[in-house]
Amino acid sequence: MDAIFLIFPIVAVICVLVYKNKIYKETTYYQISKNPYFFMDKGTRGEYLIYEHLRHFEDDGGKFLFNIYLPKANKETTEIDVLLITLKGLFVIESKNYGGWIFGNDAHRNWTQTFPMGRGRSRKERFYNPVMQNISHITHLKRLIGENFPMWSIIVFSDECTFRDVTIRNRNVHVIKRHEVASVVAQIHGQTHRNNLTEAEINGIFARLYPYTQVNSEIRKQHIRGAQRYLQSD
Repeated sequence: MDAIFLIFPIVAVICVLVYKNKIYKETTYYQISKNPYFFMDKGTRGEYLIYEHLRHFEDDGGKFLFNIYLPKANKETTEIDVLLITLKGLFVIESKNYGGWIFGNDAHRNWTQTFPMGRGRSRKERFYNPVMQNISHITHLKRLIGENFPMWSIIVFSDECTFRDVTIRNRNVHVIKRHEVASVVAQIHGQTHRNNLTEAEINGIFARLYPYTQVNSEIRKQHIRGAQRYLQSD
């Protein structure tokens, strides 16, 4: 009898996980990224949670792409984490699933993530300015699709972080926490009174960019190495 009471909750948990995995595999995020539900790292989980906040835009004809490896002139790549294409324009989203205290200025090359350790001590991690990073994404995206559609830059941090000193002067750039992303995109939609893309143009952009989401592991590794070299060059 005791064994039954022990087995039942285990079976229940397994059933819930199997169901969640089934639902996950039906999402656009999985169908494009192929990232497994049970092995998502911190970065991919941040992307997926952004999609979850925004997926209702699919009901109005919006389309998503994830992990777009755009070619650069120097044979390296730049990666867009999340791209939402709607009738209003393109939302280029950089996911920073970071905790801790965030310090940064859109004019400074590097930002800082700080973890308080107690007794006046802290651990600091430096990372490349995500505003500049997304400017590069948008530049290469415009070059590739060859059209001047409206584009908005959105930098999304984890809800667990604290913006201690973040200065953004560009009104077209939004540095926010994840729970704000749906309202920010909706606000931009509301302020953009006319449609700037047709359904055919949305489908055309999606078809043009989709192959850049299906790159092999070597291109992904080269991208990581290139990003690491860039950060270490300062």
